[in-house]
Amino acid sequence: MDVSATISVKPTDSEKPDRAKLEEAARLLKESGFEVTRIGRYGVSVTGKQDDFSRVLGVQAAPYTAMATSAKPAQRELGDLIDKVEVAPKPQLY
Repeated sequence: MDVSATISVKPTDSEKPDRAKLEEAARLLKESGFEVTRIGRYGVSVTGKQDDFSRVLGVQAAPYTAMATSAKPAQRELGDLIDKVEVAPKPQLY
């Protein structure tokens, strides 16, 4: 099942990351199997399989469980760019 999350990008000397770092993180996440849904001001929103979150980001994400944790990426280049993973659970419609 797919999981949606926002991956925070480490800021540079200013309060927010520069656009080049956001776009580089998005490129690396896409190459790792995630669907990039949005590049924001502070992070990259993605959708991916639970296995991708575990394999690429080193976190155990589930579609119906909220979570915010530090990323532990296997790829060093990605580790230099990203900070944390925030998962908002899918809404349950009645």
